[in-house]
Parts: sequence; structure tokens; C-alpha cells
Amino acid sequence: MEKEKVIQIYRDVLNGKRVRFPNHFFVGEQGKNYLAILTRYLIEEYLGIPLEEIPRNVKAETLWDYRLRPAAHVQGWTNFIEVIENAYPGKFKPWEFTQVPWKYWRGEAGKKRAIEAVRYVIEEKCKMTHHEIPLRINHHFFKEYRLSGVFHFFGESPYQVINAVYPGQFQPWELANVPMNYWKNPENVKQALDGFLFQKLGFSSYEEALVKLKRNDFFQYRMSGVLQMAFDSQLAKVHQWIREQTITA
Repeated sequence: MEKEKVIQIYRDVLNGKRVRFPNHFFVGEQGKNYLAILTRYLIEEYLGIPLEEIPRNVKAETLWDYRLRPAAHVQGWTNFIEVIENAYPGKFKPWEFTQVPWKYWRGEAGKKRAIEAVRYVIEEKCKMTHHEIPLRINHHFFKEYRLSGVFHFFGESPYQVINAVYPGQFQPWELANVPMNYWKNPENVKQALDGFLFQKLGFSSYEEALVKLKRNDFFQYRMSGVLQMAFDSQLAKVHQWIREQTITA
């Protein structure tokens, strides 16, 4: 059946000239093709939704309210995302929609999807460098890219998300926003400062660090958080901490 005739049948169903679609209209591969044609017609022409706005504006009700639920059920689909994928193969990711499938982020399968989604946005959409990742992954990132479900899955912790996607590649203190109360733990302070002094600044010992460390180093390497929160922004207190390490070492 020609595309225009398929669409005309749908128009007749929508305006009440037809009570329902013809028998077996959506059966098999041909029926799947008809459903794809009608889905695109509904979204792009009848509702006038631009392609780039589909994830934001199309929900299950968008399709079901316009008589496409029975067609989806004939194909064995209960999820509107499957109907979208049929009409726009490979064009959209399920998590891009404001309404994701039930339990999409649950369990191990949900965790795997969450990791894949974040990695896709970071590497494909945003094309972040490795250096940029801890600086740009924050609360706003998840909201902007409609990944609130992922954020919730990981306890709304940017670091937990980053560590799941890139295990062991970043430390909490490398993030633009360090977790609350992070610097109150002496072990966290030691881990961060040791990495800062010996890996980033390249000092060979605490003694060398005591002589060469400058206040500006903290700002240059985005370590001002530990200076401010753990040492009251006082370099003298950092020096005192270093002296204590030389005693206990």
C-alpha cells in the first residue's frame, strides 16, 4: 500500500470517519513499516514537533492518545520507546526522553545502561577530554542532558557516577565540587595532598615539599578546596601538616 493511502487511513481514524484500522493492518513486517510511517506522520506533520525536540516533547501519551497503542501491541510492544525506535532507528537513545521505560535504571541492567549513557554523553556528545571530565561532571550536567535517573541511581553523587564510568581514574578531590564533608576526614586530606605533592608537583619527599611548596600551587592545580576547607586557607597550616608527616613517616 502506498504511503499516502496509509496516512489517509490514519487521518480517517483520527477524525472519526473510520472506527478503527483495517483488520491485520499492523501485522508482520509490513505492519511494522505502516506503524513507522504513521508515527513519523503524527509527530512531524500532525503535531508539528521538530526532529530535535522529539525526546523532550514526545511521551507515551503522545502516541497512545492518537490511537497508536493497539498498533504497538500487535507488534508486541508495550513501551513507546520501541515505537519511536521503529520510526527513527538509531536516532535517539531511550534516556534522552523525559519519560524513560519503567525500571530502566534499576538493577545491574540499569547500572550498565547508566554507565553507557554517561559515557556516550561525555565522549560522543560533549567530546570532553580526560582532563575536563572531573571539572564538568556536576549536578547541572545531569539536568542538562536529561540524566536525572542516572544521577539518582548513584545517590546523586557526581563522583560515584564518574568512578563507575571510569573506575579508579579520578579521585574525589579532582572534582570541581568535592563531596560534602570530604575534607573533614584526615585520610582524605592525606590522600589528596600526597597525590598533589608527589605526583602533580613531583616532589621527592616531604622535606622538599616543605621548602618548595607555594600557595599559588594550590590554585594552579585546582587544589584550593583542600587549602580552604582543611587548612583555613593558611599555607602555614599546610607546612605544619607536612612537618607532622615527616615525624610519623
